[in-house]
Amino acid sequence: MNKYVKLSGLAILAICGGLALAPTATADTTLTLFEHDTVQHQADLGKPGPGPGDQFIFAGDVFDRPGGMFLGTTGGSCTTLTGTDTAGRTTCNGTFNLGGGQIVVQGVVDTAAVFVRNEVVPLSIIGGTGIYQNARGDGTVQLVAGVPNLSDANFVLNLTG
Repeated sequence: MNKYVKLSGLAILAICGGLALAPTATADTTLTLFEHDTVQHQADLGKPGPGPGDQFIFAGDVFDRPGGMFLGTTGGSCTTLTGTDTAGRTTCNGTFNLGGGQIVVQGVVDTAAVFVRNEVVPLSIIGGTGIYQNARGDGTVQLVAGVPNLSDANFVLNLTG
């Protein structure tokens, strides 16, 4: 599998029971999460080879840290907008399925920042369900360097609402 767009959960994205916000919570909450893909699929939907229209689909498990407590699952997809799997723009969305509800994230990223330079990239928290129904905010995602198939990512979600 090439370095296509693996912004899990950007992915990319994540939380659960022990970190859940109370239904009446009004304070801001920051969640630091670790995600490991258990499923990855790349679809060459544009012209043959990496390019616009291609999709990367993923699903995985979410933990409080590598090797830590299981918090839930995540899934999502990324679509190449411009360029290739190493340079261009990609849009990604993901849903974290956690104890008490879901959190949805979305973002457009510089592909080279993620796969070539291994930078921390921003994402938006656009909503949720259950105890996260009023979730909004922002966050970041960074792939874990050196992991086969880029299957691990670290997320920091700054929830408001």
